[in-house]
Amino acid sequence: MFVIGTAGHVDHGKSSLILALTGIDPDRLPEEKQRGMTIDLGFAWLKLPNGQEVGIVDVPGHERFIKNMIAGVGAIDGVIFVVAADDGWMPQSQEHLDILKLLRIKKGVIALTKVDLVIEDWLKLMEEDIKLKVKNSFLENSPIIKVSSTGNIGLEELKQALMEMFSEMEPPKDIDKPRLFIDRVFTMTGRGTIVTGTLALGNLTLGQEVEILPQKVTARIRNIQTHKKDLKFASPGSRVALNLSGIEKEKLSRGNVILNSNFGKVGTILQAQVEVLPDLKLPLKQGSQVQILLGTQEVLERVYILEKEKLEPGEIGLVELKAKEEMTAFVGDRFILRYPGPQITIGGGVVLDPEPLPNIKKEAKIQYLSKRINLQLPDLILSELEKRNCIQPSELLQNIHFSEQEIRNELEKLKSQNLIVTIPDGVVLSQKWKEIAQRIQNELQTEHRQHSYKLGLTLAELASRLKIEEKFSQELINFLLKAKQIAQRGAFLSLSDFNPQLSQSQRKVEQIIWDKFNSSPLTPPTKEELLKQNSEFETVLYFLLQQNQLIELTEGILFKTAEFEKIKSKVIDLMQQKGKVTVGEVKEHLATTRKYAVPILEKLDQLEITKRVGDYRILNSVA
Repeated sequence: MFVIGTAGHVDHGKSSLILALTGIDPDRLPEEKQRGMTIDLGFAWLKLPNGQEVGIVDVPGHERFIKNMIAGVGAIDGVIFVVAADDGWMPQSQEHLDILKLLRIKKGVIALTKVDLVIEDWLKLMEEDIKLKVKNSFLENSPIIKVSSTGNIGLEELKQALMEMFSEMEPPKDIDKPRLFIDRVFTMTGRGTIVTGTLALGNLTLGQEVEILPQKVTARIRNIQTHKKDLKFASPGSRVALNLSGIEKEKLSRGNVILNSNFGKVGTILQAQVEVLPDLKLPLKQGSQVQILLGTQEVLERVYILEKEKLEPGEIGLVELKAKEEMTAFVGDRFILRYPGPQITIGGGVVLDPEPLPNIKKEAKIQYLSKRINLQLPDLILSELEKRNCIQPSELLQNIHFSEQEIRNELEKLKSQNLIVTIPDGVVLSQKWKEIAQRIQNELQTEHRQHSYKLGLTLAELASRLKIEEKFSQELINFLLKAKQIAQRGAFLSLSDFNPQLSQSQRKVEQIIWDKFNSSPLTPPTKEELLKQNSEFETVLYFLLQQNQLIELTEGILFKTAEFEKIKSKVIDLMQQKGKVTVGEVKEHLATTRKYAVPILEKLDQLEITKRVGDYRILNSVA
């Protein structure tokens, strides 16, 4: 199903033409009836000669209601561009054409209305003028159909032209990412909250839970209607009315967006490419406050031009847009920029990234966004992976006009070209994979040089220093271990050929420590006592503990590891003889003091060799 919109200057007969074509009056507001002028969006549908139904969005032509016009044409497939034969081309004719071009509308039919009010010669002049005005636009080769809504002239020819136009168009894209920009919210007695909009990019199903942004609230679809017919599901390209349960009308408004639950994202920063209209009288300056109109959303933003200080009329440039309110967008969404006061259309643009970029220099932002300008899937995937270290395929570019399957297929191509690496936790750029692997080795080399007495770094320490996710680091570590470029000793990682060692001065301290331990093996010096000597003692103790030559108990008690093994055997022998022992009995058996006996037993408890039962210790195997 397709949706077509009207466009053209105020009072050129857009609504009258829709009424004549469909029998439905799109002017629904009392003020519109009173003034004879469309103020807000109107809706109708039309059955073409081949039986095909198309939705119609009728838009206001007055310059004061341009924002409503943009809300209406943001999701259309084609346009009926209306020019009145008696007035000819007018200011809003040009502004509407500019907006349609900026939104990249590709198909249209020109309706020359009120032809019964002018003579034939004048009509010919109007036709030639219109052809001149639409030259080099998407309407350049569009048919001009002469019509009169009141005189019933040309209506069948217009329907035929529309049918031919749609026959040349691809069906609306279905990528299983349904999105509906709300353009109306109202209630009906006995039904509750109803919203309308043009559905794009996927189906919505009866009973489905949906999410509404930017509020991040959920609702359930109670009923679906298209052209006043109840449906079990709605397809992309449909004008849809949704009866929602679980949400009140007061919580919704035009500009809200309906998507699959837990799918959409909101933010206040957009990266985009902007095109300034060539006939704008002044340049777009750095930091200007602008109004962005995307879908039915309307948000105030500040524009920050990345490549220069201002964009002259007719220029195109990369920008960052910072909004005062949250909004939602997909990569590839088109939008219009206007000054909030006076209401002047500046130009339009395309969203290149709907999320803030990392804290990188301006030149890096420009380079990143330049790779996305063509909106080609390989470029978008590769640039997205530049921004992130690792990402799951299912999470990659959710907010983009491509399906998950299209993304997966492209990932397979990129993998076959050795441009990406797939790991259990996601996808990584091959170049980034190599760079970070090298950074890991460089970081270990630096650590070995600065602290030769240490075994290396833990995974957490590496991840923190390199500012990368620990899970991603682990995948790289596994790769480097398999390649034997690094080694692992317990929790520590090092270069494969590295062995910790002490300096000459530290070796002298080591000997002093061993002398102290050897002179009193069962009552050795505590950690606190050794650290009082000098700063070198701390380094050497760290080394000996790390090398498992010393073992540390509670209260800073230290033993030579070999000596502790002897103590452990003696305690086990004692317990096997007596069944249960007290601290005092262990103290006497080892010929030591309570200061050492208690930490020894606590360590054996910790190792689950012994177990405390009241004032006694027993072997854990007995327990």
